[in-house]
Amino acid sequence: MARKKKKEEAQKSGLMVMMVSLNLILLIFFVYLNSIGVDDDRKVKKALGSLAGTFGMLPDGLHLEEGKELLLPGAPMVSSGFSKASIGREFTRMISEKEFDQEAYVTKEGSDLIIHVAEEVLFRSGHAKLRREARGFLDEVTRLLLKYSYEVRIEGYTDNIPISTAQFPSNWDLSAGRATTVLRYLVEVRKLPVELITAVGFSEYRPLVPNDRAKNRAKNRRVRIVLLEAAT
Repeated sequence: MARKKKKEEAQKSGLMVMMVSLNLILLIFFVYLNSIGVDDDRKVKKALGSLAGTFGMLPDGLHLEEGKELLLPGAPMVSSGFSKASIGREFTRMISEKEFDQEAYVTKEGSDLIIHVAEEVLFRSGHAKLRREARGFLDEVTRLLLKYSYEVRIEGYTDNIPISTAQFPSNWDLSAGRATTVLRYLVEVRKLPVELITAVGFSEYRPLVPNDRAKNRAKNRRVRIVLLEAAT
């Protein structure tokens, strides 16, 4: 009994140390913001996103694009309607609950809400046929897209390794083929209104990070699901 009590006390002590450390980190962070006179809410949010990545809140293998605001899980923002930020948090919670948070994340860029999805969730390397596991993920994405009725653009991206197959003569064809595959699944299988959705391929020309090593090239092979304006 005494041994069990000591173990419980040790666990509580460890948790307390962790919480105190986290509070100290946040205190130092906000003192720093105050000292440099940051009063722009967008800059504060960007800094928080950087802090999240620094302390391991952004999964390894994913990369936050420059100028993007990382949307972390939390309570939806209170507003007269549905803000893009609150919708983004709902997508983030879904990603976490379905255990895709090592392969997908959500950011906000200007007025656009962007769901970033790693290649491995959707496709095998060099292919544009959906993996079986991808369908469950896209089903959940479509459920939320139908709930909010935004115009959607599906974007495909590759790394800079050339491809030349009968089906895909170039990375342009592969990136466009993947974006179109996602579009067709959302429209033909999940019944997203076709007038709300478009697809485009960007090939290798908008990399997240330099294509100088295998780990970086994996980050650049991705699909983005972009929520644009509300449908009228």
